Amino acid sequence: MSIRGTFYAVTDSQLARVLEGSLDGDDFLAGHSPEAPAERFSGGEAVWYELTKLLGPEDGCGVEGTEVIPEGGAYSFSADVQRISGRLSALDREELTRRYAELDTDFAFDEIYAAILGLVPFYQRLAATKLAMLFNVR
Repeated sequence: MSIRGTFYAVTDSQLARVLEGSLDGDDFLAGHSPEAPAERFSGGEAVWYELTKLLGPEDGCGVEGTEVIPEGGAYSFSADVQRISGRLSALDREELTRRYAELDTDFAFDEIYAAILGLVPFYQRLAATKLAMLFNVR
């Protein structure tokens, strides 16, 4: 089984309830709950590990880690998403290429870069609508 990483747009309330356990995170993310994430970004599923390394300085895969949702992941509340969105939007290809050169991976830069090009607008939409982000690795 290969591990994949998916980003979810959620409200601050939903995120808080998942973290405290009053909203089952597994059911919520799988769509087996009356509530559902507002949006999902799966364009970087295969390169999730590389995204965590390349976008770590910007907290692109979350400010805090969690084991509440199987198999684990990270999250950022909406106030953090505002900051992260701006930082991700400011990244340029040159900086990402420099970071990539220091990364030990079998994935081509263009494959990872394509995922980042999809992730940045996802974050911009979350920031514009004041949503939080939940990153799940499974």
